[in-house]
Amino acid sequence: MRAVARLLLPLALPVVVFVAWWFLSAGSTSPYFPPLADSLEEFREVWLFDRFFSDLVPSVARFLSGLVVGTLAGLVLGVLMGLQPRLRRDLAPVTEFVRAIPTAGLVPVALLLFGAGYGMETLLVAAAVFFPILVSTTDGVRSVDPVNVEVAKSYGLSPAQRLWRVIVPAATPRILAGARIALSIGLAAMVIANMLASSSGLGYVIIDAKTRFDLAAMWAGLLMIGVLGTLANAAFLLLQRRLLGWHRGWRGATP
Repeated sequence: MRAVARLLLPLALPVVVFVAWWFLSAGSTSPYFPPLADSLEEFREVWLFDRFFSDLVPSVARFLSGLVVGTLAGLVLGVLMGLQPRLRRDLAPVTEFVRAIPTAGLVPVALLLFGAGYGMETLLVAAAVFFPILVSTTDGVRSVDPVNVEVAKSYGLSPAQRLWRVIVPAATPRILAGARIALSIGLAAMVIANMLASSSGLGYVIIDAKTRFDLAAMWAGLLMIGVLGTLANAAFLLLQRRLLGWHRGWRGATP
């Protein structure tokens, strides 16, 4: 019974919000806030039929491709910067400068360099994901207790073995904390890229609906962003649970 309650409790607030939204908007005559029933009907028509393969699937593919590319690049460079103080010192000014530029500000540059299309949007998502992964990986590697590394060294572990058996596992909690932040930032970057530099995709559908003053379709697009974010976060939590099942501090902090 307690396990069922723990499973259902996180669903309580979203259900309450949707029920309240349903009844409060039921009699709405405002064109800006249509009834939730209209938005859900539009959601079914747009995302389950009309634009599923033409817009939703390509957007998810760009998001996943950029997520993989940005994560791998951030992990590799983050480990190197965490292990090499001189490299970290030399690269810090450049990484901090570029990290301060919002994703929307990179769209014109990406269009000039790569042109509109799948590759450009994937690179924008990768750039947005890269920096949270880089910062969390660098901090995670730097935070590893040097005593543990020295003990591993005294037992005869090679540098590669010390990296994979000591440093990376110890840094994993911080890396995954940054990865969870990067997940939402990457999803936002995908939507921004669709809105500003594409003629298809989830963000484009929202902008197109706004231009046509089809507010129900616009709200349906926003609902789809929420659905994708929720599914991505749920998948990430399953991965995190698998990777950090050994970590007592993480187990104690996770219901």
